[in-house]
Amino acid sequence: MQLNQQKFWLIGPKVKPSQQIIGGGFILPDGQVAIARILPHFSYATFPSLASFQQLQNQRGRKLIFGENSPDSYHLQSFKLVRDKDVTGISGIGIVAIGCYFQFFNQDLSPNPGNIAVMQWLTAPKSTAWYNEGWEQIKLIHGHKGKTKIVVD
Repeated sequence: MQLNQQKFWLIGPKVKPSQQIIGGGFILPDGQVAIARILPHFSYATFPSLASFQQLQNQRGRKLIFGENSPDSYHLQSFKLVRDKDVTGISGIGIVAIGCYFQFFNQDLSPNPGNIAVMQWLTAPKSTAWYNEGWEQIKLIHGHKGKTKIVVD
């Protein structure tokens, strides 16, 4: 399993350079695609595979750009959830989940800029969840008072 997942930018067709990036994406450990859109409205979704997501974007004239930093003030940061002690006895210790933090600063482009995160558990029962308050919400729910840490890639 590849633990450093791929991040990408969703580029819109025939738009002003300041609005070229319409979203950011992340390929989760199981191959699903997590996408957070900035334009025309902020939204987020998970797609079953990169192939299905790319096919839809190709039909709409959009491109995916992998492995580059955003020329705008957007930021995608992949991370691992590392557990030192498993207080529930369910997820184990070590790297237990992989995720991406979507940080969108440019409020001129989106009236509701998002700072959200998506995370996928690596242990059974595997699940994927979006956290509307980003890392703070993950720490609150899964941090177990410091026994679990977010490690940024």
